[in-house]
Amino acid sequence: MKGALVVPSEFAEHSRAHGWEISGLLNWGPAMDWDILQINEDLGGYDVYLTNVSSTETEYIPVIRMAAPDAKIVACFDYGFDIVGDYFLTLERVKRVLSWADRLFSVNRNQLDWLRTILPDRKIAHCPHPVDVEHASAYRRPPEGRDLGVAAMWHQYDNQHVQSLEVLRAVEREIGRPIHKVLVGLKGRHMAERGMRVPTSAVAMTDDGKGGQRPLDPDSGRYTVEAPPGAGWDGVLPYVGVQPWYDSLSRFRAALDLYTVNSIGRFGMDCAAVGVPLAASNMSDSSDVLWPQTRVNPFEPRGAVRVLSRLLTDREFYGQVERIAVGKVAFYNFERSRQRMEEVLR
Repeated sequence: MKGALVVPSEFAEHSRAHGWEISGLLNWGPAMDWDILQINEDLGGYDVYLTNVSSTETEYIPVIRMAAPDAKIVACFDYGFDIVGDYFLTLERVKRVLSWADRLFSVNRNQLDWLRTILPDRKIAHCPHPVDVEHASAYRRPPEGRDLGVAAMWHQYDNQHVQSLEVLRAVEREIGRPIHKVLVGLKGRHMAERGMRVPTSAVAMTDDGKGGQRPLDPDSGRYTVEAPPGAGWDGVLPYVGVQPWYDSLSRFRAALDLYTVNSIGRFGMDCAAVGVPLAASNMSDSSDVLWPQTRVNPFEPRGAVRVLSRLLTDREFYGQVERIAVGKVAFYNFERSRQRMEEVLR
């Protein structure tokens, strides 16, 4: 079956700039051996089309239908329903657009219940986005090679960096020693456009090609505030591309995710792929599968403090948590994802 994933230009450009992708929507292309297209490209000649119906793609389905009237259109609505009110005044347009698709699926369970509530007459499948486990797992390191401290995930839809920093400071008090605290995954352009700032004593640096160093992200000065040691994050690491992301993530001893939005939990999937133990938000579906021993309530800091303190001091527990995640991440690999999508298409 010849298929295409139809995405906005930002997604298509990202896909074409990299040999493989981070966990998420774009991995449906290689998982299904489908082409990745923009809506203004030639859409004819495919048997099935997949598109994510969000704020920028609500016009895609009728355009695809006109280009390929006999094809099967699969739609995913990717917003968590606890934040839809921030992006849509009502869901009437969303419901109408989704009704035009032949198949519907949700990437997370909370969203599944909501979609079934607003579209009671439609069959809606649960189908998590894939992880390129084969490529990502090549970046795994032994524990002694994880020398960057603890990573805390920044989220576009839920800015919890102040809370994460205080949890890590509490961990330092609990274990009686300092830890290197790094905020990771920042989207610099998004933050700069919204005037968001993060206090840090260091930004990620790289070779400038002249024997010196330059910021890994040239725009880092637009979303960071210089802070003395101890007054903010010890470092920040923006998302700067697939290979650098996994290479850097694999160097952290442990990670923290206090995401308060219902989600699939892609950060937890990435951590599992590279074998870095995570104190994972229980609002994320992947925490059930990958991190059963280290799931925490993001609204209650003491649980995260206890989990991270144990990960950083109990070698046996650390190894057990890592082995479970590494063993279970195959649940999201291309083969299993392809099987789930084939079920959706039946």
